[in-house]
Amino acid sequence: MKHAISFLLQSVLTDLGVPDVVPEVEISDDPKHGDYTTNIALRLSKQLKKSPMDIALQVSTNLKSQISTTKPGHQGLNRSNQDQKISQQKTVSLLLQDIDHIDVVPPGFINIFFTEAALSRTIVRVIKDGEAYGTRSFVDTQDKQVKKKKIMVEYAHPNTHKSFHIGHLRNITTAESLIRLLEAWGSQVIRVNYEGDVGMHIAKALYGLMQIPSFKSQIPTIRTKTVKEKVEFLGKAYAAGSTAFEEDPKAKEQIVDYNALIYASAQRFAREKGIEAGSFDYISLVKGNKDAVGTIYDLWKETRQWSLDYFETIYKRVGSHFDRYYFESECLAGVDSAREAVKKKVLMESEGAIIFYGKPYGLDTRVFVNSLGLPTYEAKELALAPAEFTEFGHLDKLIHVVGPEQASFFKVTFKVEELLGIQKDQQQHYIYGWVKLKHGKMSSRTGQVVLGEWLLDEAKKEIYTILQKSNSNYTKEEQDMIADKAAVAAVKYSFLKVSPQSEIAFDLGESVSFEGDSGPYLQYTYARARSVLRKSQIPMTKSQEIHYDRVFLNPEERAIARLLVFYPDVVADAAKTLSPSTICTYLFSLGQAYNLFYAKHSILRDTGKASTYQGVRVSKKNSDTMTPSDTMTLRLLLTAATAQVLKNGLYLLGIETLEQM
Repeated sequence: MKHAISFLLQSVLTDLGVPDVVPEVEISDDPKHGDYTTNIALRLSKQLKKSPMDIALQVSTNLKSQISTTKPGHQGLNRSNQDQKISQQKTVSLLLQDIDHIDVVPPGFINIFFTEAALSRTIVRVIKDGEAYGTRSFVDTQDKQVKKKKIMVEYAHPNTHKSFHIGHLRNITTAESLIRLLEAWGSQVIRVNYEGDVGMHIAKALYGLMQIPSFKSQIPTIRTKTVKEKVEFLGKAYAAGSTAFEEDPKAKEQIVDYNALIYASAQRFAREKGIEAGSFDYISLVKGNKDAVGTIYDLWKETRQWSLDYFETIYKRVGSHFDRYYFESECLAGVDSAREAVKKKVLMESEGAIIFYGKPYGLDTRVFVNSLGLPTYEAKELALAPAEFTEFGHLDKLIHVVGPEQASFFKVTFKVEELLGIQKDQQQHYIYGWVKLKHGKMSSRTGQVVLGEWLLDEAKKEIYTILQKSNSNYTKEEQDMIADKAAVAAVKYSFLKVSPQSEIAFDLGESVSFEGDSGPYLQYTYARARSVLRKSQIPMTKSQEIHYDRVFLNPEERAIARLLVFYPDVVADAAKTLSPSTICTYLFSLGQAYNLFYAKHSILRDTGKASTYQGVRVSKKNSDTMTPSDTMTLRLLLTAATAQVLKNGLYLLGIETLEQM
């Protein structure tokens, strides 16, 4: 709608001699200030050398003239032979019919109010279009920034042999919503996960498993346990290995050897899969027993799979999946890529290492290959990026969802990849902020890390308690299902309702509230609306037609209807700015509006059976007042449309709806 209004205003501005200005149109927060508003008159005051009020009045007069001469079926503007312009003209013509009146208020704002009929038609359209309402398939927009692009989103990034912590949970929650927003607005999105499966953290974990008796003796038993028990065991072994690394010089020396053996194992693993594994001989770095590589290889592969299997249970629980998994073990050829970059004078050798000297570009200097010959994350990126940019055809954009600590890393690798011709301005580092609980910090090494699964389970316990106190008739299985989905909603919504860059002090009690700005509150509102529809026994189907001459909306009904009109614009704005919080703010407003309406007005009236109301037909012929049956049916339509938009919006946040709570 914002685009259509902007196009309409452009036609008026052309008449005023300013054809190249694109007016900014905004949703009015206060209904008293219209449904949409624009400050274009203030923007043009200096250029036209007129007061904003004079310009606004001119624009308003022109629009009112068009409205008065536009009849149903009339084109409103001169036709063009170009299909796109014809489509725009039809849109504008319909828009003119939907405008009730226009106000001009100081210092020069133009406020546009819609007719009751226009709002009512939107209610019907929501029901007809269902899940498509608010998506690119529903809206004809000329915004080329998000049109039919192929975008890769790289996210999650857990390390095997380590915990999937609360930060990973925010990462995957944020990225999942970004992906759904991009898909809703017409982009083809490829989901990829780059997971760390080599490095010192694994060496410490394997040392714990192989050299600390209390862990080594348990391995045969642990192999028979659940995936969750296996990764908990791995985490304890990692913590023990980390302590040994810091406190025992001999252990530290052995762990360093294990690290080289793990790289050699990863190299072998890559070659077995037909992947270029690089030319560096990692065995040459081992000072102790080189023959241990076979044992390390087998244990590395086995325990690596424990982690990967566990990660999959979390991905499934939170509703995410991936089109491609990349691993650090696949990117060891980055060492050779770094050496080639030295020949091209993009990188340089320095004290036995390979570095990027960033000062000429206003960037940091970073190491790509260390003095031992081991690749850093930067070198591995030189192998990863070409794969990502070729395996799925041309990419318009590659979005890396990673925390702020990697800002320097991405600035440097983007520049190096540009200089090497791998990409140019196609990558984006999408930063999300840190997460902590209100009572303390997180530390992986000390075992104080807040696990993602733990947080979900704690939220589930809280909601389960609420359900048990509600005197519901749900079975234990139903309570468990509701509690789990509401827990996921609680955690996800708490992450998404704030700016992605904001740090979060997670409040468990606030997140599970059924009365505040929370995921469970919105799920409950949806369930309430669906309950009303079930009780009505009136089917709200896409195939049914609605006929009406005029509909009267009370303030609460109108508040909901105008929010339904705004939804496609809200989705468009969220997709363009990659801001899931925009959806959260909107859905909370819609939930509040519906619950206020529900509290103040009766929806189901005992005025007859469903058949009396002709399905979902609103019919008001030759009457200035709506009959009780018309009123009830309109309110049911409003309820059905609200439920549909809540479901659509929650889907964009990666949150499932519940039919009952």
